[in-house]
Amino acid sequence: MSTITTLGTHVTAPVNFVLMRGLLSQARKVLPYFNGTMPGTLEKNGGSMSVKWRRFDDLAVATTALGEKSGTLAFLNGRTAATPTITDITVAISKYGNYVITTEELDLFNVNSRAAQILDVLGRNAGETLNTLMATVFDGTANVRYSSAAANATALTTAMNANNIKYVVNQINRRSGMKFFSMGTGSTNVGSSPVRSSYFGINHPDVEEDIRGLTGFVGVETYGGYIGDVQIGEFGAVGGVRFCSSEIAPISTGVATTSVAGMRGGTDILNDVYKTFIYGREAVGTVGLGENHTEEIYRMGDRPAAIELITKAVGSSGVGDPFNEMGSVAWKAWHAGKILNDAWIWEVDTLASDLS
Repeated sequence: MSTITTLGTHVTAPVNFVLMRGLLSQARKVLPYFNGTMPGTLEKNGGSMSVKWRRFDDLAVATTALGEKSGTLAFLNGRTAATPTITDITVAISKYGNYVITTEELDLFNVNSRAAQILDVLGRNAGETLNTLMATVFDGTANVRYSSAAANATALTTAMNANNIKYVVNQINRRSGMKFFSMGTGSTNVGSSPVRSSYFGINHPDVEEDIRGLTGFVGVETYGGYIGDVQIGEFGAVGGVRFCSSEIAPISTGVATTSVAGMRGGTDILNDVYKTFIYGREAVGTVGLGENHTEEIYRMGDRPAAIELITKAVGSSGVGDPFNEMGSVAWKAWHAGKILNDAWIWEVDTLASDLS
């Protein structure tokens, strides 16, 4: 049976208490896993539970000269027409949600409506849920770089280093990946630093400190006004990647079993493994039902269009609630994510330095 959020057990009446909402506000996590994804929309009543992306692959280079210069003319200039190669990528959409059941006492004995605050909590829960689902999509890439070219996650011995970033950026460049950000030249007049054209990276705050220590790192505070599209949670750039830090970035605890001191984990031979993702434009897609998911980073509590927040007032349940005591607040969203071009996204598995 569902848990019912009641007065006394879950939300106590604030009699003789001073409410200090500023101090009780919940933290707003950075939710970056929709940033730069290629949106798709599945139309309502469209008769399908799947969406399709279509990519026209590049044609073979044309190295044979046309015949006009030599005076040799023929139908279609004697050439065979090129046949485009089409890649279709499909994904089925699923429905997700969460809810809280409330009672009339929740409002009767509270100073302000608690249901509204519960709705805010559910909104944050919706955003984190969908971002966690997208992190799992990112984690599905076939391209994994283990720090310092280790054989696997259990053999990791190093934190994030410059060569990891160089390696991944080179791999994406070799496959003609599209960058998110153009070059910023900087200016000595305003004390800003140049930033090269860049892919995007998502990492855990524990890894952020290792990235900040890399040679050539440019902090976001030194970009200057010439870069106008700084992302929520972005902290800087290095090696052709602009990085964002998020608390929900994946961690595998106690996976690295090679003895190495100075890293985060339970012991020197049970170190935690952190997953950082580096990717280019159109590498990943996401789908909502009737609404596009956001294409940018947002924080917990923001209201993306594809998430539906639902309230049912006390007394709206008919014969199931004969005494008009029960209500509910809920969120619901349709969602699907898919890697569209695996050549343009990489996972970098590393340790993280212990800062204690």
